[in-house]
Amino acid sequence: MTHSGPDVGAQIRARRQQQGLTLDALAQSSGVSSAMLSEVERSVKNPTVKLAWQIARALGCSLTELLDEPGAPTRLVKAEQRRSLVDAEGGVQRHGVTTTLARGGLEVVTYVLGPRATTGEMPANRAGVLEHLTVVRGRLRLTLGDEEIALGAGDHITYAPQFAVEYRNAGRGELEFVLLSDGGAAGREH
Repeated sequence: MTHSGPDVGAQIRARRQQQGLTLDALAQSSGVSSAMLSEVERSVKNPTVKLAWQIARALGCSLTELLDEPGAPTRLVKAEQRRSLVDAEGGVQRHGVTTTLARGGLEVVTYVLGPRATTGEMPANRAGVLEHLTVVRGRLRLTLGDEEIALGAGDHITYAPQFAVEYRNAGRGELEFVLLSDGGAAGREH
């Protein structure tokens, strides 16, 4: 997995230390082993999108905020400047953009999944988060808890992800979708 922008391991370590958490405490709250967290913090290993999301959630921030440079409002972001996690082996790319609107809980993310790729099942999000998803190209199999929903290019869905979510490419070509996550009502503590 590659990452553009600030070093994700350093960002995780800084947020963890700022919150006074040990590796073991973060491991327990994120569900990611302390050995893996240590390797990620030391930039020995890069996390998958799913693991990075679990860590960000445990640190009380969005994944885009975790990857973003602190306090840097965005006006124009060129493709090569996006905060990205790319898992070439798993076939998943996650490109996030933090705007000044994100300080109010709004995050814009583009996912690109190779043929048959999946993000893996991600645990429930914070209460109050509302997500809006639009498929740009390809076929998406969206799993919301126990429900599976098929979406094609141009389809849109709005849901509250307070249960497990998985994004899976159901087609033979690339899948691209845009996810707008509105956490304004989630009562952020930071």
